[in-house]
Amino acid sequence: MRNFILIGFAAAAAAYAQDVTGVGNFSHIVANLDKSLEFYRDVLGLEAVAPARPFDGNPAIMRLGDTAGAQSRYVQLRVPGSAIGVEIIEYKDIDRKPAHPRFQDPGAANLTLRVRDLDAVVARAKKAGVHVLTAGGVPATIRGGMYIFLQDDDGFVVELSQGDAAGGGFETTVNDAGQTAAAYRALGLQPTAPAAFNNDKVMNDTAGTPGAQFRQSRAPIPGGSASSTPASITFIEFKDIDRKPLHTRVQDPGTAILQLNVSDLSTLLPKLKAAGFTVVSTGGEPVDLGGTRIVLVRDLNNLFLELIERRAR
Repeated sequence: MRNFILIGFAAAAAAYAQDVTGVGNFSHIVANLDKSLEFYRDVLGLEAVAPARPFDGNPAIMRLGDTAGAQSRYVQLRVPGSAIGVEIIEYKDIDRKPAHPRFQDPGAANLTLRVRDLDAVVARAKKAGVHVLTAGGVPATIRGGMYIFLQDDDGFVVELSQGDAAGGGFETTVNDAGQTAAAYRALGLQPTAPAAFNNDKVMNDTAGTPGAQFRQSRAPIPGGSASSTPASITFIEFKDIDRKPLHTRVQDPGTAILQLNVSDLSTLLPKLKAAGFTVVSTGGEPVDLGGTRIVLVRDLNNLFLELIERRAR
């Protein structure tokens, strides 16, 4: 639903978020990387940056996600016109419990894509048997734009819209938009105050949440470039619909991870802990990779944040 209402974030991003310096990939933990790649590459048209990495028991990755003994493999895909990329990750040699989140479940995280030929993408999706959330299975017209919502095999939702230029973004469903916005101020971000609940029938039918009401809060993320749209994170809260909060681990298919570049983990982590974030990395400490320190934290809604500090050499 991020694209339903357009808000300019560039000025706000420049003024705030001293702790956060940029955004990285939106990581999807999946049951089968090869099958997921067919959806994101062959159906949606995202381009793989490099071939998928083979399974590897990397000790640093194990410490980062507290996944001792596990092997993982991944592939990174580029989202044209966006500062946010997509990373697909599969684990093995560790217990995994698929979550299969729904759009309205707190902890679910979703990709928004603006494409130049929506009809072509929808045709490929239907040919591949992709689950369409939008009522009637065809794009809906909302405020002059065309939208359709798809859902992959692991429960991740993709909001597609028609546009002259490609682009993408990130949104996550939360239990309480006001509480979440307050917590994310510990990152130095400045989320907007949650709007009033919206019960627009067409919007909810398009998103696959008939009968619900929703409200949103958005926070600009600094960084990006002249060739990409400003990045933001959108928090969505639903009511008047069944919701089941996620309680997943890093390795569980359906878990979402957002990478954020930060300036100083030593000062940031105490603030996050005080705001209700939980450090997931083994021992509650960042993993040191020479010139880079990385730590994984979980927010109040089960969204994982991979915080990356690149130290000057």
